[in-house]
Amino acid sequence: MSPRTSLGRGATIAALALASLGTTGAGFATADTAAVPDPTAQNVTAYGTTAAWSRKAADGYHLVVAQGATVAEAPVPASPAPYDPDLGPTKANGRAIVYARDGDLYRYDVGAAAEQKITEVSGPRPEIAPSFFRDTIVFSRPNGESSGTYIKRPGREVTRLFRTVALETDVSETRVIGRYGKGAKSIIRIMNMNAKDVKIVARAKTGQRVMSPTLTRFNGIWLRVGRTSSTVEQVGVNAHRGLDVLTADRALPGQVGSLASYRIPTLYTGAAGVQRITPKLRFR
Repeated sequence: MSPRTSLGRGATIAALALASLGTTGAGFATADTAAVPDPTAQNVTAYGTTAAWSRKAADGYHLVVAQGATVAEAPVPASPAPYDPDLGPTKANGRAIVYARDGDLYRYDVGAAAEQKITEVSGPRPEIAPSFFRDTIVFSRPNGESSGTYIKRPGREVTRLFRTVALETDVSETRVIGRYGKGAKSIIRIMNMNAKDVKIVARAKTGQRVMSPTLTRFNGIWLRVGRTSSTVEQVGVNAHRGLDVLTADRALPGQVGSLASYRIPTLYTGAAGVQRITPKLRFR
């Protein structure tokens, strides 16, 4: 671990050494390692050696960005509700974070002085659950006759991709994944960019919920949260990668609140804060 780093508004958290994201640990162990011991951390996301999550403070919820061993609050306003950020690459191979606040969508380019409102997708009703990949944005509009899951691709108009509202989304070069429904009624869907090929790949069971859907180049990954433990599952995005759902070789402890994946599952949040998954999970 790096030395403790002071953040804005008097908060302190342990600096997060993320340079090894996507690498493996030595040997098999059931104990993951603490990355940031902040029990208010939630909704973690990662891409490359950059991660982001929400943390609670006296004035609301703050967006935290970790890049390499540097951890700091992003220069964006506090939110009355937890941030649910998604981190993705820009066309220029930078790192951008998208998130909702007060019904509008914003983008923060890591290292910038301020956020930007995503005006090209703004409508008369609230937008939620955005995700980002090379300037393509997927999000949901939860209210009204035009509710559903939407997509905005560079040089194209905003279009409704799916008539059901996704409460979480992720987007890659060729696919969209989303979590639909809550609690024991939650499901995970994967679809192509025009929703002509839609598959339900996971359903929650009694006492469970499925959440934190993420796309890598080859796989869809999500979290299945139970009463006493949580498991990670994955499926190939096409027949070449295999369409059978695989389960990780070990469970994650307790009620995990969110999962971040970059190529493989890397981080999660729980009662102990942000945890690094080590050694890496293997699927069967």
